[in-house]
Amino acid sequence: MENPKPILAQSPEELPPTPKQKDVLNEEAGFLALKEQKILKVSGEIALRLISSRFYVHENAKVYDLLQDFQRHPYIPACGVVGDDMRLKGIIVREKFLFALTQPYLLEVYRHRPVLSLIMQARAYFYHIHIYALAEELADHIESREEEFFLLKDEKEGFVGLFSTRDLLIYLSKIMQKDIRSAREVQKNLVPEQITYHREVFSFLGGSRPAKEVGGDFYGWKTCQEGIVFLLCDVSGKGPSASLITTSLSGLFHGFEFSLKRMPEFLQMLNAYLFSAFHGEKYLTGIFGFFHEKTGACHLWDMGHGHIVLKRKHHVYLTEVKENNVPIGLFEYITPEPTRIQLHDEDMLVCFSDGIVEQKNSSGDFYKDKRLYRIIKSTLQPQLILDAVWNDLKNFRGQYPQSDDASMLLLHYHPKNNTVYHKDTV
Repeated sequence: MENPKPILAQSPEELPPTPKQKDVLNEEAGFLALKEQKILKVSGEIALRLISSRFYVHENAKVYDLLQDFQRHPYIPACGVVGDDMRLKGIIVREKFLFALTQPYLLEVYRHRPVLSLIMQARAYFYHIHIYALAEELADHIESREEEFFLLKDEKEGFVGLFSTRDLLIYLSKIMQKDIRSAREVQKNLVPEQITYHREVFSFLGGSRPAKEVGGDFYGWKTCQEGIVFLLCDVSGKGPSASLITTSLSGLFHGFEFSLKRMPEFLQMLNAYLFSAFHGEKYLTGIFGFFHEKTGACHLWDMGHGHIVLKRKHHVYLTEVKENNVPIGLFEYITPEPTRIQLHDEDMLVCFSDGIVEQKNSSGDFYKDKRLYRIIKSTLQPQLILDAVWNDLKNFRGQYPQSDDASMLLLHYHPKNNTVYHKDTV
């Protein structure tokens, strides 16, 4: 039996086709059973954006005609099946449809039957449903390796289009990438890659390198009437969830009215906030300091962090801090206690996150503290130390990926060398 040829609609001679009608004729050329639904206007993050096919077929169309359409147009993954009133009847998935008709004798059996005899049932959703709500409802289907198709309908249960789990995943991926880029720009302002603050008798230098687009490290400082408050924190985990906590931490830090006596109050407030929100599942370790510019005295609260050293001349000393200070957000109540350190001329306090010393290379070796200390001892210039650490860390890991966020904060005390800096610079 010869394959039926497509029939093209002809316009009456007295009414020649307009350019728009010609486009319609060209689009319909080659289709025996399939038709394409019109494009609807999209506004907002609704399911209509997910449509990958607007093709549909009438329930009484012949199976063989649809088979030819699929064979001639391989870009059509599936089509909806509708009745006379355009109400949905089901779906036909290209691969499964073609596979069924390749089985022995089935093509001869179904050749002249209506497509209604081979349709599959599929979930149908209102085309205005929000994509996030749809993704939550289809969470189990998204995790499946097999691509599934779903129908979109209008207010009258009419066919609008169809989409697959692959279409949903691609769109969610694009949204996530866009959101992460936006979050990265925000975090760059909150946790810059490098920032410097100079005064006559001291200077701060800080830097951070996130392991992902956004990270969980945070550092900063601010002035108050009694001195300078500074901190370097490491949130458990990394990525978007950790960055949310660093954003909250930044807001709380910059909005709090600090004094030496109120530092424990701030730590308890931050602890209560994190514990009530995450019940110990998310927490942070950190070094919180209060520096007296006039005397060189520094009060430190080491909240389960531990990565802080004192550089004096060409030696590096581990600081002795209170060991009963626990990470913030891990327990419901905390009683933070400070440790007092007196800085002398050219002393330098160096705080860092474990993303530096716990970085691995391709051999599985850790960077370790001793390698970092050698760099710290090599010079009295904070900028040279920071630059050397980043370069050495990069050379050490080679092709091995950065495993965690890496940050450093350096406080350089130089009261006898106050002619170096003539004004504050940030």
